[in-house]
Amino acid sequence: MYFRQSWNDPRLQFQDSEIPKISVPGGWKKFWVPDSFFRYDLGSFVHDVTVPNRLLSLSNNGDIWYVIK
Repeated sequence: MYFRQSWNDPRLQFQDSEIPKISVPGGWKKFWVPDSFFRYDLGSFVHDVTVPNRLLSLSNNGDIWYVIK
């Protein structure tokens, strides 16, 4: 399952027209991420794998896109 979230944080805007988007594959721990949950879930867990299946992408207008697999 892919769980995707997006939001805007105006504090993270940057003025570089040559770099419209930055992918942060391992740096997602340094950003605030919403504490999402599935209502009425009786039990779930995140699989442990050799490589973290998470990606955080930051656009120059402050848009954040976070994906976990």
